[in-house]
Amino acid sequence: MYSKKVMEHFMNPRNKGRLENPDAVGKVGNPVCGDVMYIYIKVKDGKIEKIGWETMGCAAAIATSSMISELAKGRTLEEAYKISKKDIAQSLEGLPPIKMHCSNLAAEGLHKAIDNYRRREKLIEELMEVVDRKDAEALFKTGITNLDELRKASIEEIANVVSVGGIERIRKYLKK
Repeated sequence: MYSKKVMEHFMNPRNKGRLENPDAVGKVGNPVCGDVMYIYIKVKDGKIEKIGWETMGCAAAIATSSMISELAKGRTLEEAYKISKKDIAQSLEGLPPIKMHCSNLAAEGLHKAIDNYRRREKLIEELMEVVDRKDAEALFKTGITNLDELRKASIEEIANVVSVGGIERIRKYLKK
């Protein structure tokens, strides 16, 4: 039997849906029950500014996705990363033991999104040795994720996504 809180989050899920241009995505699944979750985050000043999710699964999977989005929104990445399956289950006023794996999936999905965001930021910082942040993000979106890939790319490949100043900085960098 599900708690009223679980049913409330199942019937009226919060922050449901894919975010447009998320900063990172965490995808998790459980091959045993077939649940799949995508957690999307947008980060501003080190905090989760927006969070969305898509879940294909049971009522508990949907409710835990909804709850983790509420728990993580507005928190720093460090605070959000500390959200556990126990925190989610308690916030939902309990889950049946057979459904506890759903809260684990939701926590894992958020952790993967944060890990992916941190990895992305590290790669963008590497590109920022040559270009500004906006150009580094544009390069990252084209699949150029490090300086080695930038060295291999032709100016023609990047001219449509990088500013004129960025192209000049890249040319100088490539001449080194």
